Amino acid sequence: MDAIFTFCMNMAAWQWLSMGVAFLSFELMFPGVFMLWFGVSGLLTAGIVYVAGFSGLPAIIIFLCLGVVASIFGSRFQNKDPKFLVNNVKSLMIGKVFTLEDPIKNGQSRAKIGDGHWTLIGADLPAGSKVKVTEVSGNSLVVELLE
Repeated sequence: MDAIFTFCMNMAAWQWLSMGVAFLSFELMFPGVFMLWFGVSGLLTAGIVYVAGFSGLPAIIIFLCLGVVASIFGSRFQNKDPKFLVNNVKSLMIGKVFTLEDPIKNGQSRAKIGDGHWTLIGADLPAGSKVKVTEVSGNSLVVELLE
């Protein structure tokens, strides 16, 4: 235990740099955008230790403070809503316009859209009608006549 304490209290700038790179490497292996902030704080601590020329407890406190501040800053300003809905096909269907191949009878029909088959819900319409998807209800698309 004393060896670990002695090591931490005598870390040089290159060791802080190595620790920052290690945290960033862990972030690449296990994505979650948490290790990133401690990796950045390790790199910043390495720069501060190199420029100021000190080590020990002040460097550890700087690292921990930078890690907490970077984590709070990162969680507050990182994008919470995905802009690219690559695997969310349902939400991409809203607003899509297509022509009915089969009529909608009794409020339901089936349609092939892209490479998938979908259940359509809407007012009874004849085949050949142009419809627009207004919402997604479960695994069904709610459509309305496009005028």
